[in-house]
Amino acid sequence: MNGPKPEWYDKLKSGPFTRKTFTMDDIYRIEQKTAQSAQGGRVRKLTIPKRRRTLPVLAAVFLCIAAAAFLFRGELEPAVTKAWSGFVKPTEPPQETVPPLRQETGTFYLKGDATAVSEPEAFGGEEVGTVNSEQPVTVLEKRNRFVKIGEKRWIPEWYLNKDADKRLKEVRLSQFLMERPVVTMTAPHYGVIVQGVNFSLYPEESNPSGGVLKHGRVVQVIRDYRDWVCVNVFSYDGRKYVGDKWVPKANVGVYDSSVAQEGLLKERVEALSPSGTPAYLHPGARIVIEGEADGFYMIRSQSTYTAKINKSDFLPNPFLGLDRKEDIDPQWHFYQEEMLNRYEDFTKTRTDDRLKGLEPIDIFRYYVTASEKGDWETVYALLIKGSDYATPSRDEYLSDIGREPDADKQAKQKWDALRKDYMLYQEISGDSAYIVMTKRGPGSSSSEDKQAFSLTRNKAGIWKASWLPMQ
Repeated sequence: MNGPKPEWYDKLKSGPFTRKTFTMDDIYRIEQKTAQSAQGGRVRKLTIPKRRRTLPVLAAVFLCIAAAAFLFRGELEPAVTKAWSGFVKPTEPPQETVPPLRQETGTFYLKGDATAVSEPEAFGGEEVGTVNSEQPVTVLEKRNRFVKIGEKRWIPEWYLNKDADKRLKEVRLSQFLMERPVVTMTAPHYGVIVQGVNFSLYPEESNPSGGVLKHGRVVQVIRDYRDWVCVNVFSYDGRKYVGDKWVPKANVGVYDSSVAQEGLLKERVEALSPSGTPAYLHPGARIVIEGEADGFYMIRSQSTYTAKINKSDFLPNPFLGLDRKEDIDPQWHFYQEEMLNRYEDFTKTRTDDRLKGLEPIDIFRYYVTASEKGDWETVYALLIKGSDYATPSRDEYLSDIGREPDADKQAKQKWDALRKDYMLYQEISGDSAYIVMTKRGPGSSSSEDKQAFSLTRNKAGIWKASWLPMQ
């Protein structure tokens, strides 16, 4: 081992490089760059005594690792962040992801016009308009038996016609719209609850989610669907019921003021508040009859106040004002001034296009009004025409009427008598309709107590009075 060494031995001792590659100056530059990348970082230059220029191997390895961390900080970000909090951008919390829609979405046709509400809650939120069923709607979300069709616009899921796609592959859109099961708008008319029932959010709701309507409550019928009707009602429990309210047709009878247990108060009366303190109900307050004793009605108001009133102070039907003819069914009259103006417009032209969209009961009101005024030209314009009907020509009709100089007076007497004793409702079956007149009072169910006015829908889809409609 002490013999002469080969030439390569001395070269190996000096290393493979001609100069030192990891000097203290190199270490200083690395530390300086690291400090400058931190906010306000500054490191004083290391001063190493000359006698300690040779560092232990372990120190050199540690500084190599620190240099590697600086050069590859993107890969080591979580570890570096802890040691150099000002040098790495803090890790952002994960963004909240949008949950997937709970059920199917897409485009649908509706079974009929529906009232949209602001919240997917049975009879909650606010009403935000009516959705037209002639155009499809895009469902954005489904929740709690409702579907979202716009910003704060929800309708019950029941209204979606989910068989539309299949049917539209077989028929044209116009035929599909004509044949689909549809919620129809009807001329608003009054009815009375003949059997207590809870109202529903939509037809056929398995567990009705609405409040109870007791026998004698008065409703305003506004829509129709198979064996169900959509109604307007008043609330007496302090809650506002928003949206459509449906009840089975079997629970709604023809409006009869002698049966109604809901109406308005005529005179101011003393009442008791829920706390038992005296209060007053004023004329026009909506009230429900809770019971009867000693010739008085025990009533409850919409604010839950209770009182005892004379029977003569009760006006049936809360939808009507105090200034009305109590003994006449309001169905005999135009229910809006707009309808009266529309009638006046029709008398000026007497063309069928002015009758488009009217219900049979609207045509009936036109007929009654015109005949009471002796306006026989307008009456004739309301009659069905065509070879399939027995309607005479215009000249024949006017000639026959002209032979009866008191025809208008006779017509007025006839309608006044019917108006006094009979209540109305309409029945529609295909292209035929009847305005059924039922005699007022209990036990009036025989055929002698009913009369009917018949109408026919022509090929243009317009309702017209039949020739001799009362026979």
